[in-house]
Amino acid sequence: MSKVAILGSGHGACTYAAYLGKRGHEVHLCDSEQFKDNLTAIKEAGGMELTHADTGFGGISMVTTDFSEAVRDVEVIMIVVPGFGHSPMAKALAPHLTKDQIVVLNPGSVFGALEFLNTLRECGNGEDVTICETASNIFACRRVGPTTVRISAVKNQIEIASLPADRISDAIKKLEVFFPKLYVALPNVIYSSLMYTNLIVHPVGAALNLGRIEDTKGNFDFYWEGLSPGVCRNALAVDAERMALGAAMGFSQIPGMEIFYRYYGHRERPTFYDFFHHSEVHGGIGPSAPASLNHRYITEDIPYALVPLSEVSKVFGVPTPHMDALITILSTACNEDFRKTGRSLERLGLSGLSPEEVIHRFTGGR
Repeated sequence: MSKVAILGSGHGACTYAAYLGKRGHEVHLCDSEQFKDNLTAIKEAGGMELTHADTGFGGISMVTTDFSEAVRDVEVIMIVVPGFGHSPMAKALAPHLTKDQIVVLNPGSVFGALEFLNTLRECGNGEDVTICETASNIFACRRVGPTTVRISAVKNQIEIASLPADRISDAIKKLEVFFPKLYVALPNVIYSSLMYTNLIVHPVGAALNLGRIEDTKGNFDFYWEGLSPGVCRNALAVDAERMALGAAMGFSQIPGMEIFYRYYGHRERPTFYDFFHHSEVHGGIGPSAPASLNHRYITEDIPYALVPLSEVSKVFGVPTPHMDALITILSTACNEDFRKTGRSLERLGLSGLSPEEVIHRFTGGR
């Protein structure tokens, strides 16, 4: 049995906690005081039930809102929250993190590891902590009851990188105690951020279905119905801009479809539309679209994915007209300037740096 802290209390965090608890690990589940109601039933039950792709009861040893208690004497800390939760989590952990601990952002959205590290330093934590970020969540999952999670699928592999970049091999050795033979090492967090596939699908699907979302309150299948051939062509254009940035930075990327195949299989579905229009993992279980514009497909994937990509693209001279259009359209629709509230160059500590200095920050970190 090994100790692990899972921070968060949403769909993903609860699934991580139950999945690892079922496998005999000592799991500490923690979230901030404002989300304590998410934890009450879990604490009373002593864990959560897993259904569908994995079944059984996962015991959770500790359920708390005390971050100090949750991470004390725990080497691996997994943060499973949306991108907008990374900085608040760093602030909450700053008084408690010590050297030799590993923090894993599941996933890092785009450049989450760097924002997390910057926040730690701003809060006075100078400890030599390793920050990792994955390119995606391990599970396609949903919390379907106070103490029940439904796992639709477990990905075949998860790409991961570390900050500083040269610690990834040691980090994976420690993480494989919990998820054996799952992780694929990446050279640096530029790769893990650019492989965050939500940025390809969610903003386009939300922007081009705005009227339907607001009219039906999300009463349609986001993937099977919302990702029409025309919507998918725009998603592919966003993917092309993502790949162009990777090439300009010197870290070439693989097409988004190849990433989806590696995660879920189904290479017999040759196009983006074919893949998502029939994906059993993503659709076919009833209405799944955002019920409003205040949804993470927008509030996470615009300010914490497309904004930082667009901002860094300017440093490297890469045009991103489709990303920029989505940022503008959804900022206007939500009455919020996501360029100001999202991961700007300033928030990432990259303002005024040359391309070479930007890359150094993403690899060295310190």
